[in-house]
Amino acid sequence: MKPLLPAVLCCAAALTATPLSPNTVHAQESAETASAVPQPDAVTHDWKFDFKFSKPDTIAVENAEGGVDWYWYMTYTVTNYDYDELFFDPKIVIQDNTGRIVTANLGVGTRVFDAVRNLIENPLLVSPLDVPGRVLKGEDYARQSVIIWKDAKKDIDSFRVFIGGIYGESKVVNDPSTGKPIMIPVIDALTGKPKVGKDGEPLMQPLLVHRTRMLRYTTPGTTIVPQDPSIRLAEDRDVMR
Repeated sequence: MKPLLPAVLCCAAALTATPLSPNTVHAQESAETASAVPQPDAVTHDWKFDFKFSKPDTIAVENAEGGVDWYWYMTYTVTNYDYDELFFDPKIVIQDNTGRIVTANLGVGTRVFDAVRNLIENPLLVSPLDVPGRVLKGEDYARQSVIIWKDAKKDIDSFRVFIGGIYGESKVVNDPSTGKPIMIPVIDALTGKPKVGKDGEPLMQPLLVHRTRMLRYTTPGTTIVPQDPSIRLAEDRDVMR
């Protein structure tokens, strides 16, 4: 059996910016303006998962106060077709046209996951909390889980879902004015604070962007209560993020 391939590099990359670090977001936006962010390879030569997904839908779940909260959810299946085993640790972010950015499944309780699993009647659905781990080769070992995020209680016209952790491809972002790598602080995964060297200076490392699946949906006619939303997949492509 081949050794476990470093899909965990996605986690290491997250140390440059925990999925939604302001450093990464700001650097990406600035670099994109200057056309500095590299583009994905036409054909990736790194490891990858096959990723299949369902159309986004909504669900109302009773909260602890007896009221109702609305959530969006998408189910997905990841399959490892190419290697003896890969490590899957998804990093999924949703950004809507109002500028709101949400990390999927963050702060979403077990009650919401159970409600989704019961609604779609899929006992094989794995909780997002339990989904990171080794995925062996073949369809028999495919992993099914769900992307959940709380509704913004606004009339949303479109949103994008960024799925990281399904590709191994990554690239260094260079400063367009110097041609040298953009350097950012090394972030301690436990404290969330920059690491410091023996000289008291922050440890720095090149800014990396990672091949990421981007799904853009339009939601014409969606109201503040998103029951039976009208959803259309407008764009499906890979980006570096």
